[in-house]
Amino acid sequence: DGSLIKNLDKDKNAFIVVSTIVEFSKKLGMKTIAEFVENEEIFKIVKELGIDYSQGYYFSQPKDILENYKN
Repeated sequence: DGSLIKNLDKDKNAFIVVSTIVEFSKKLGMKTIAEFVENEEIFKIVKELGIDYSQGYYFSQPKDILENYKN
């Protein structure tokens, strides 16, 4: 849930919930993705937790799909 990821650096309970979900997922052989990664601090925590994939404003702002096909 995005609200958990957004607050990883400020909310101990969010950190506990996310780390538990990641651990559980890994035991089941599942990949994990963090949405709403909006700054470097959150990205560092996500990496430390071993989350497989990340997306959010930290990497790129949303773009118009047609921008990729112009030229």
